[in-house]
Amino acid sequence: MFKRNQAGAAMVEFALVLPIFMLILFGIINYSILLFDQAVLTNAAREGARWGAINTTAASTAVCSSTSPGNADPCGIAVNYASSGLISFGATTITASSTGDGTSGSQVRVTVRYQYTGLGYSVTSFDNQLSATSVMYHE
Repeated sequence: MFKRNQAGAAMVEFALVLPIFMLILFGIINYSILLFDQAVLTNAAREGARWGAINTTAASTAVCSSTSPGNADPCGIAVNYASSGLISFGATTITASSTGDGTSGSQVRVTVRYQYTGLGYSVTSFDNQLSATSVMYHE
């Protein structure tokens, strides 16, 4: 029998499989970061609503809208929490809005939004807008 030379066969097979493997690997990483960022946004909304439920009064309502961190209102608390915990690749714009009148038994609702960029590509029709809302009752 004739002996075939297969010196470059493994390299060709590797070159064919590598792009598919990398696409799957980076897809898993991208999706994992998305899930982590969604969990951070959920916790940020929860922290903002908790702060609003405990610290606001009828004289200083929990109504706000903010993109900058702070500690004087529920929106600033939520943006501060989210900006310190998100995994972002580039500039981040986190917006938070809150409603509530500060009376006992009323609801404090905090919504946090974030434009997810990930690794810079997406193979789905996902619009990359993450948001989370939390509602707590004022004490």
